[in-house]
Amino acid sequence: MTYVSPFGDMDSEHEWPNALCLSREHCVNASDETIGEFHAGALALIDAGIPQPAFFLARQLAELSLKALVGPGQSFNHDLGKLLAHLQDSGDDLFAGGEEQRLVVEFVRDLYARDPKGDQGRYATTTGGALSLATVCCAEPLLFRRYVDLLFGYTQERLGKVGQKV
Repeated sequence: MTYVSPFGDMDSEHEWPNALCLSREHCVNASDETIGEFHAGALALIDAGIPQPAFFLARQLAELSLKALVGPGQSFNHDLGKLLAHLQDSGDDLFAGGEEQRLVVEFVRDLYARDPKGDQGRYATTTGGALSLATVCCAEPLLFRRYVDLLFGYTQERLGKVGQKV
């Protein structure tokens, strides 16, 4: 059997029905699309009962969302704590004191507390060799889904406002 790559090059036409568009080259807003896909992926994994990848995608969603709020040119690696601190120090709306913001911040802090280095859920073990997510037993699916939705909705609302400044 000959190997046929499932990936099309940017300079080729593809005729596959329902092709999975991987490139961000031609997106209207690459950040929004990527955040949207991580949101959809996390929800699909939660709904399918696939826990560790769901945690990883939710944490990745949090990271990408905070980085979008911080804006380009900042380097925080995978450190949700530093991202939150930067947003708080800069007086960002995320820390304006509303209930929705408070819940988003607490959810991100919870993800950060359970995975400070961003390496849990991605592999079976951490970079230090400990079993991944060994301190977390399980997640309540509906609540987990609710917070993933809340984070995504808040971020989308904020990103939409950024482009509408007068």
